[in-house]
Amino acid sequence: MESSCDAEKYIGNETTGFSFKVPECVAATCYEYRGTVMPNFMPIDCRQALEKFKVRHDDIFVITYPKSGTTWMQQIMLLVKFDGDIDNQGGRNVMELVPFLDMLDIFTSPDNFEEATPIILTACDMPSPRMLKSHAPTRLLPVDLRGDEPKAKVIYVARNPKDVAVSYYHFCRFARGLPFYETWDLFFEEFLAGRAPQGNWFENVLPWWRRRNHPNVLFLKYEDMQKDLKGAVKQVARFMEKSLADDVIDRIVEASRFDRMKIDTQSNPDSLFPKTDTAKKEGASFMRKGAVGNWKHYFTVDQNRRFDKLYARKLAGTGLVFEFE
Repeated sequence: MESSCDAEKYIGNETTGFSFKVPECVAATCYEYRGTVMPNFMPIDCRQALEKFKVRHDDIFVITYPKSGTTWMQQIMLLVKFDGDIDNQGGRNVMELVPFLDMLDIFTSPDNFEEATPIILTACDMPSPRMLKSHAPTRLLPVDLRGDEPKAKVIYVARNPKDVAVSYYHFCRFARGLPFYETWDLFFEEFLAGRAPQGNWFENVLPWWRRRNHPNVLFLKYEDMQKDLKGAVKQVARFMEKSLADDVIDRIVEASRFDRMKIDTQSNPDSLFPKTDTAKKEGASFMRKGAVGNWKHYFTVDQNRRFDKLYARKLAGTGLVFEFE
């Protein structure tokens, strides 16, 4: 049964272990780790294992805030690695080929998360070169990735935060184990306060923006990828030190388009994710719209004003600019 949640039902820290008040749905599914809301399927032992994870110099990480194009980038990276040959995935989904270091393997234990093992254990035994994934804010990443000299390659994808918020709201109603926010208004308040699961959008994005000129960092924007996917694929290939012919690039572009990925069982993780009853009833998909500007159908005038004020303050002087439509 899904937990209910509305704007009037916040639980005090004396009953939840949170240092701040949270909605009931958050208290039922999450905990606080070093000031950040974390889902229970990303438990403390996974968090600690990630921080101590041994990075290899030939690893390549895709790091993002949730719902920022992570699966899209995994698809591109794998196709670049396999020279555009989609059959090289052996029928496995991108989610299985790029281990998600933050969490338990709920994909193989969808009915009992308590029996799931940490995915990071699989990554430890993988042969090099490894492709790995995380949503963790910089301060919770492995030591070798936290500073200004990351010891492995990192592709960071950033998406405008308004579309991120809307996409994340729907994902929380899709994926079992995340807080089931009853209303957009409730989720908006938590996102604005930096209390969405896995933390604050600004704290996730800005450290990688500051490192964007490091040779081990490729910083890409979701909206730029939408406008020029071929250019983005070429950037990823160069970053991965792969020289690919034009026809290979074209195959990768075609296989990485949203409409193509959505119907491809190797690209769309629909079949892996434990879904809420609501998601099953509505026939919701892991890959929803992938559009730029969908936020305009959700943000009220007042919400937009409040978010713009925070956005202007947090990004002032950084040089980071996003397109919102």
